[in-house]
Amino acid sequence: MKPEKSTQKLYRTLEPIMIVEDTIANQIILKDLASVFGLECVVAENGKVALDKIDEGNYSIYIVDLMMPVMDGRTFIRELKKIQPDSVILVQTALDSASTIIDVMKLGVFDYIIKPIDPQAFLNTLQKCLDYSNLKQMEKSITMKAGLRLRSQIEWLNYKDLKRTMADDSVETMSIKNLKDSLSQGTGIGALVTLIDLMVATMKETESGEEYIVKKNLVDMISQNTAAVNNMIEGIINISNILQQDFPLETKHASEIINSIPNTLKKIVPYLSKKNLKITYPEIKTNCIIKVNVEKISDIIHELVLNAYKYSPQNSSINVITYMKEAYFCISIKNDIMEKPYGGVPKEYEKVVIEPFFRLLPPDETVSSIEKFPMGLGLTVVDYVVRKHSGLFFIHNILDYTGSGSRTCVLSEIFLPVESIL
Repeated sequence: MKPEKSTQKLYRTLEPIMIVEDTIANQIILKDLASVFGLECVVAENGKVALDKIDEGNYSIYIVDLMMPVMDGRTFIRELKKIQPDSVILVQTALDSASTIIDVMKLGVFDYIIKPIDPQAFLNTLQKCLDYSNLKQMEKSITMKAGLRLRSQIEWLNYKDLKRTMADDSVETMSIKNLKDSLSQGTGIGALVTLIDLMVATMKETESGEEYIVKKNLVDMISQNTAAVNNMIEGIINISNILQQDFPLETKHASEIINSIPNTLKKIVPYLSKKNLKITYPEIKTNCIIKVNVEKISDIIHELVLNAYKYSPQNSSINVITYMKEAYFCISIKNDIMEKPYGGVPKEYEKVVIEPFFRLLPPDETVSSIEKFPMGLGLTVVDYVVRKHSGLFFIHNILDYTGSGSRTCVLSEIFLPVESIL
């Protein structure tokens, strides 16, 4: 029996949900169940129709059937993720095998339900889905308002420096230390825990009772996730050390930094062919003397170029540029961007994007093996290291007019104080 509406939490403030289902009977059942939460529903009979409807409005949740004509659920989800990477998706499937569930979760969906639909189980899952969607909308609203409230870049940096002077530990240091401790103690690794739970649920005991039979693909995925978690822990420890320890600055010619850039980026170069990207290196025009920690500056240049690689479109270039501006030596990294779904770094996000763990898009794992600063902490570390050099760091969108027309690019800029000009 379907629960009374009074027993359910209403979500009238949410955007409508979209039901992507070809069977009319199932459409009616899902709409009826969603009405328990006071939700408006929009129905699409296949993935192609659903994609067309996305242009007409916003949706809080997508309930998607895997098996449909014209465009099936898997294809629709892949296309949807290109447009809305953070979309919340609930999948319907008639197959409950471990391999099917693994394949479904790999699509980046929130959860799945088994058909035929059990009303109470569906409502429980939908409520979790709605709570999650509501939380995401609230976080987005808070982040946007916080970004708009921030003052100019210099005022913000002064405020951050004042907080560091007054407190024993910086916000970044404490956040990263807490995360490092959590990961080391085995928490915060949801994907790995889910896989282990699935393995336990599907493994079979042998006749002797001394061994278990476990699916190979599950073990392989657990092994891969374990390696990834270990890499994350190493990266967090590295970041924690940087933020908690002082590092010495040495007097160097700016040309030494420029000449070392190709070597700094040597681990990135083998990946360029995968996207047919090119890196242009700077030329030495005017030399100067700066005080730097060469190792740390190399690390953050590596991070910024790696970040540029992740979000550069196929067949484009990453430009590393150096120049003098007033009393600063500047190192800039410019890259083209994919306008959809990645819009670069809009003005309202320029300051919050360097906050710990803040992401504009889901993480890109394609270069995780050479990533020095994981978990969305790269720009936080860059900002910290630059400020330890008494410098400034900016990342923002620019319009590039060097081609036949204008195009949006992202520019990351490191400004280091000049001691003297040669």
